[in-house]
Amino acid sequence: MHDKIKGWLADVAEQDHYASFEQLYLHFLPGMRAYVAALVGDREVALDLVQDLFASIWANRKNLAGIGHPANYLYHALKNNAVHYLKSRKRITPLSPEEGELIGLTHEGPETDMLTKETRLLLETAINALPYKCRLVFRLIKEDGLRYKDVAGLLEISVKTVEAHMRLAYSRIVECLEASEGPGSISKTS
Repeated sequence: MHDKIKGWLADVAEQDHYASFEQLYLHFLPGMRAYVAALVGDREVALDLVQDLFASIWANRKNLAGIGHPANYLYHALKNNAVHYLKSRKRITPLSPEEGELIGLTHEGPETDMLTKETRLLLETAINALPYKCRLVFRLIKEDGLRYKDVAGLLEISVKTVEAHMRLAYSRIVECLEASEGPGSISKTS
């Protein structure tokens, strides 16, 4: 996925390729919106901040080719925008954990290609049953490809806490999949 993102950035920077820009936006929108909504406490403002970031990226697209870690760069830029917004509004009202956005396995990849529809639905249900912060960490790492260290910096938590969230996510997902008794269920074979 990292190579695909870098390819989109290169297309946008070198050829003003709007379709690649749109793919980049659609890939990052769900995770970024959930992340910034947790920071500013308002989903509509979160969408505005994500859109403002991508408008700025389009305006400065010629400078995109040199970005080494695109997901990390984009999330840090978004965090800076959110902090600026909060300072200008002088209010911080984070969302309660129940209000977090749910994860859907929308992008295709090698892992999701192998899943049956029933297993995919079961997996989405297990992920969405995770505590909000755990689900957010899972999304940032698995969907957006951020490293543990980067997620720790964005969420202002330790790397050990990120690891704990991922262990919890994996254990809950495995428990859910093992408990299922459908044709797509996963069995213990280790």
